[in-house]
Amino acid sequence: MAFTEVNGAKLWYEVTGEGEPVVHIHGAGFGHFNFATATPIESKYFQCVDYDQRGYGQSDKPIQNYDMEVWADDLAGLMDHLGLETAHVHGSSMGGMVAQVFGSKYAHRTRRLIINCSAAKLDYAGRLTFKTWIDIAESMGCGSRALAELLGVQALSRKFLDGPDGPGAVDMIQDILERSNRKEVFQRACQAMIDMDLRDWATSISVPTLVIGGDEDIMTPWEVGPDGCGQEWLAQNIPGAVKYVVKGSNHSTLFDGTEENMRVVVNFLQANNDLTAALA
Repeated sequence: MAFTEVNGAKLWYEVTGEGEPVVHIHGAGFGHFNFATATPIESKYFQCVDYDQRGYGQSDKPIQNYDMEVWADDLAGLMDHLGLETAHVHGSSMGGMVAQVFGSKYAHRTRRLIINCSAAKLDYAGRLTFKTWIDIAESMGCGSRALAELLGVQALSRKFLDGPDGPGAVDMIQDILERSNRKEVFQRACQAMIDMDLRDWATSISVPTLVIGGDEDIMTPWEVGPDGCGQEWLAQNIPGAVKYVVKGSNHSTLFDGTEENMRVVVNFLQANNDLTAALA
């Protein structure tokens, strides 16, 4: 693990494994822990770059304007530091939103793109979700049990939560939220998702793209209200994109659908030209 300064902020990062580089862009609230179950699998085949985005984890948390382009530009700077001209890019949740901007703005630096449980524009229900996060963080703090339990229900499948790992997962969420976040930045990131409209970025993506998510996703579902653009919209509107639905998984397919999610991701990244066949 190491640190570097990118665009005026100190970023924490870690490189694991050998092979073609894959950069992991985490979602809101969780820092690099978002990929804690994915990296041990993916690093058997690729060089994985995990990092805490500006505002999270061990990276600097300045109070400033945050949007997906700010984070995408930071990733480009991190790749410069690491000497990576190109890389595969795998974004989860909010990280998938950043990945849409990166894959469009920095297409020349993107080998293949994975958008995991994400959206291009939130519908009203989605906006209410993140408004609730803002309100709970304000009244109880990012490390509150109430926020951890809400995120657990919104991110993990009922089957997973009722299983032996369910209660421990909620404890883990609370611990990560408390350690990885600064309230004001957490709230600004939520507001960035509420305000975003990534349709122009998404439709201009020209690199091979996989849209993958759980069939039980209630945070960024495949089908959304008429004011939103969810996972199905991404799969239909990113030119040449392929999609995969992880059965029995909620929003966090990296945790409650790890093996299936990562099997598909690895196959997609290793495939030659027939990307659809790689998902079988």
